[in-house]
Amino acid sequence: MTDEATKDIGGTEGAGDPAPAEPRDEGDAQRTSPEERQARGFLGLLTTNRFEAFSDGVFAIVITLLVLELHVPAGGQSLGRALLDEWPRYLGYLVSFAFIGSVWASHYSMSRYIKAVDPPLMRLNLLLLLFVSFLPFTTAVVATHLFESFLPFEHGVVVRDLGSERIAVVLFGVNLTLAALMLFLCFRYASRDDDIADDAVAEEDLQRFAKQRRTAVLLQGGATALGFFLPVTAVVIYLVVSVAFIVEPLITGSRHDHRLRARGH
Repeated sequence: MTDEATKDIGGTEGAGDPAPAEPRDEGDAQRTSPEERQARGFLGLLTTNRFEAFSDGVFAIVITLLVLELHVPAGGQSLGRALLDEWPRYLGYLVSFAFIGSVWASHYSMSRYIKAVDPPLMRLNLLLLLFVSFLPFTTAVVATHLFESFLPFEHGVVVRDLGSERIAVVLFGVNLTLAALMLFLCFRYASRDDDIADDAVAEEDLQRFAKQRRTAVLLQGGATALGFFLPVTAVVIYLVVSVAFIVEPLITGSRHDHRLRARGH
């Protein structure tokens, strides 16, 4: 075979080969938008769908477990008196339900203001769910010991085990405070990352939420300390704080929508 034929064959074989890819400019990654980097997985950002779905599932399960601690009075006794004797369980249920409701409302608001979730925020959220999932246990502890501390004996003598009562109330308060702390850290982290906050307005609202949740942490912590001295009063304060922070996220969300409309978003 001649040299000319060999060259012809080599040229024919190489005709269909793809052209070598041009080297990627290192500055391309820096010039891409956060959405493009999210799509390419450069920052490990995730969509909020599974973040919201998993969290909502945990909140729903925990609230369902709470109601199992409400006991149906046995037959053969005065129903009215039996229901009245269960008041510590009702109080514990209301506190935990209101607290989880306030956490859920705040969590829902946070998910409105973020466009993505990164691994650190996911881990903070898991810690939040960890402490929320403890609530059925600590609620049962405080309800049981508040209940037992007021049990009357046969001759109308009431004996209160203040040691157990105080421990139960403080344990409950520590659980509430740690959950409130984790929610505060979630808001603070989200408000400081431009790749997570949806826009400048959302970033401002996240910062405002973080300040509110910091206040909740301080109030819950203060009530927990009070539980060493006035256990029942501390539980009532737990309830008041939780109810107050159910309403606040809804008000802040309405203000956020109003600002968006005012800016023409």
